[in-house]
Amino acid sequence: MLPGGALAVGWRVSKTVVNGGEGLKEYAGRQGKREGQGSPINRRAAVVALVAVCIIAVALVVLKPWFGTKVYVFAVVGDSQGRSEVWEIVMDGVNSDRPDFLLHCGDMVASGTRAQYDDFLEGAEKLKMPLHVVPGNHDVRGEGRTCFAELFRDPPYYSFEHKGARFIGLDTSEGSIDSVQMEWLRGELAEDGPKFIFMHIPLYDPRPGGDHCFLDQEQAAELEELFGASRVLAVFSGHVHMFSNAELDGVEYVTTGGAGALLYAPEDEGGFYHYALVKVDGEQVEIETRRVDVEFEEASLTLLGPEGKKELSLGQLALMETVEVEAAFENRFGNLGGHGIYVGVPVISLVEMVGGFAPGQTLVVTCDDGYSQDYAYENVYPSDQWAQTQGPMILAYEKDGATSPEWQESPRLIMAPPDGVYSNDDCASTSVPGQGWNLYESAGARWARSVTRIEVKD
Repeated sequence: MLPGGALAVGWRVSKTVVNGGEGLKEYAGRQGKREGQGSPINRRAAVVALVAVCIIAVALVVLKPWFGTKVYVFAVVGDSQGRSEVWEIVMDGVNSDRPDFLLHCGDMVASGTRAQYDDFLEGAEKLKMPLHVVPGNHDVRGEGRTCFAELFRDPPYYSFEHKGARFIGLDTSEGSIDSVQMEWLRGELAEDGPKFIFMHIPLYDPRPGGDHCFLDQEQAAELEELFGASRVLAVFSGHVHMFSNAELDGVEYVTTGGAGALLYAPEDEGGFYHYALVKVDGEQVEIETRRVDVEFEEASLTLLGPEGKKELSLGQLALMETVEVEAAFENRFGNLGGHGIYVGVPVISLVEMVGGFAPGQTLVVTCDDGYSQDYAYENVYPSDQWAQTQGPMILAYEKDGATSPEWQESPRLIMAPPDGVYSNDDCASTSVPGQGWNLYESAGARWARSVTRIEVKD
């Protein structure tokens, strides 16, 4: 049991380590074989020698972790994404396992602001081991790439050595790596010795038909071939919020995106909060999944406006006049996401509960991980033209019949245009200067999830 929550431990051993006990046992047996009687002194010497050999054999097996310089343990996490209620428990678990160091595969924060980075670093002070990080796509949003360079390193890819192995951190936050990083990587892979790779966006999505992976699949195949030919023992990534483990050409590919962000898969398919604990003995590797169980508080919503403050539970939202729509969004990579049947309350109804919303004001929508989006009067009260492009803004509390906690993104702000898809073109044409598309080119980014606060600001 860990402070702040329950920690249940599950095992997944990807490789079996075989120790040298049999060889020692065979050697000891040969020492005990003698032909003829011999003298008592010789027999006594033989017994003493046999006992000594047995003691040495046991000592080598039992004390090997302390004397073997190539035996060590490290931990790997990904996608804490500002959700401290999970990340705190993950850090407690990692501290209790006392690994040599911790790798973070990116998406430490929700949207790359300096305040979010400061919160992450303040929380990470409780870690009792060195922390090595690479950037994720959420980390480099907005001012995030500048913040990462100032707080961590520039360039954001690097390597370090530990007990004879090389650890290579890559920047895959854009869904690929550029020619400069590729040339550097080839040099790193040409070095002798075993290697581990850690990065954010994986070469391939572990979910059948999934698209959370390298945009350039030819480059992904090239990297897979390079890793297989370069004594790479394992490749760790995040981005897909689940746990998965597969072997390709002798290389372990581990997806560990369960340190806090909303999960992407059912529990029995890897959709649970966790971190990975990796035990290394030379070039033998064991990967254990440390599972973290978290009980979330019931979601609630705070409304702030000219006439004050109002608190609503999801149950109270469901008692209001609701609408049902079928909708989806386009993400920055041109893929559709979020498709489903949504039930929710028009945002117009919510802002009017606290005094309404006037031209020139800004509607700030904040999520439970600190992520936020700004919307203009024209988004909340769309003209006929904008209504055909964007549709109404709705705070949905139900998707495909599921509500919180089964639907983890509840409540989610959605746009519901008549054609059912809020595209990137729609987003670009319905974002005023300084907001939305003009800050981050993704319609999906406007669909704020796990909303906790809606505030009208002058």
